[in-house]
Amino acid sequence: MAVKRSLQFLRTTAIGGLLVIVPVAVVLFVLAQLLFGLYGLWLEVIGSEYLPGVVAERPVFVMLLALGSLVGLCFATGLFVRTRVGAALRDWFGRRVASRIPMYRAITAMTERFAGVDGEDFVPVEVDVYASGSFAIGFLVEKLPGQRAAVFIPSAPVATVGNVLIVPEDRIRRLNASVSDTVSAITQWGVDAELLYRRNVPETKKPEEP
Repeated sequence: MAVKRSLQFLRTTAIGGLLVIVPVAVVLFVLAQLLFGLYGLWLEVIGSEYLPGVVAERPVFVMLLALGSLVGLCFATGLFVRTRVGAALRDWFGRRVASRIPMYRAITAMTERFAGVDGEDFVPVEVDVYASGSFAIGFLVEKLPGQRAAVFIPSAPVATVGNVLIVPEDRIRRLNASVSDTVSAITQWGVDAELLYRRNVPETKKPEEP
C-alpha cells in the first residue's frame, strides 16, 4: 500500500509539473523565435544599409534593439486589444482557438494575477473545507450556481498539484495577498505564511494616554 501511494504521488506530481512546463515552454519558444526573428531583421537593416561596423563590433547593441522591439511589439499589441476591434478579436480568439488549448484559461488567469491584474479567477483564499474551523490555503477557481464555488487546494510543497473542491461560498474568505506570496508559502511548507495575512488584519489603534 505504501509503495502504491508513493507511485501515485510521483505520477501525479510529474503530471502536474508537466502541465505547467509544457505551456510555459511553448510561450518561451514563441518569444525566442520572435526575438531571433527581430534580431535577424535588425542585422539586415543595420548591417546592409546604415552601420555595417556595428554588427561586427557590437552585436550586443543589435540584441538590445531586438529586445526593445519585442517589448514595443508586446506593448503595441496590449494597446490594440484595448480598442473595440482588438477586444472583439481577442474574444473571438478566446472562444474559437484558445478554448481548445489545454490550460490556456488557467495559465492566463494565473499570469494576470501574478502581474497584479484584478480578476475573479485564481484569487488566493482560505477555505474552511469541512466546516471544522481548520482552514486550507488555496485559490478560487470560479463561482458556481447555488452560492457555491470551485476552489483549488494545492498539496504542499507542489503548488500545481492538489484537489479541486466544491464548497459553499460562506466557507471561503479572500486573502488580500498576491499569488506569488501564496505560491511561495505553499512551496515552503507554510514558511512566510504571515505575509498572506498582514494586509487582512486591520491595525488596532493604541489608546491615547490621558
